[in-house]
Amino acid sequence: MRPTFEFVSSAITPGDKLVIFAFEDDYSFGILQSTAHWLWFTTKCSKQLERFIYNPTVAFDTFPWPQQPTREQIKAVAEAAVALRALRRETMRKLNYSLRDLYRTLEQPGDNPLRDAHTSLDAAVHAAYGMPADADPLAFLLKLNLACAAKEKGGEKITPPGLQLPVNEQQKFVTDDCIEPPKLRA
Repeated sequence: MRPTFEFVSSAITPGDKLVIFAFEDDYSFGILQSTAHWLWFTTKCSKQLERFIYNPTVAFDTFPWPQQPTREQIKAVAEAAVALRALRRETMRKLNYSLRDLYRTLEQPGDNPLRDAHTSLDAAVHAAYGMPADADPLAFLLKLNLACAAKEKGGEKITPPGLQLPVNEQQKFVTDDCIEPPKLRA
């Protein structure tokens, strides 16, 4: 089962099993929800029984982010991420599914709008990386990881995680669709 990410209101206090990424932008969400990140995660993480354990030090800190995405590529990733979340919300509402129930549908053969949304997101993410269509994603990411490590060691700057745009442009990539705490009845 692939890890699924969601925006959560700051009014919710997370438990100790929840991994928190302090990003509010759709671009970062798209990179983290992509198959590229999932493949990196499942290769680098540990397992407990049959479950993957997300270790931020091993999986997140070593995951190389796109180094020179254009504004159009950033926008494409963000738009695909917003479309994915909208599809998830609408499908869960219509079918009374949990996020887990929804992602289990990916195990079934045949057409699946969720699979299509992930394919669109992955295409946008691959473009942001400049990843050739025929590239092995893990080999590409490892090569990028090693190149970034060499640059850092040499004192050069690399593009860190997150949305790397001027602050005055970042709000264009932030939507307010997040899980909110339940409303208390009076």
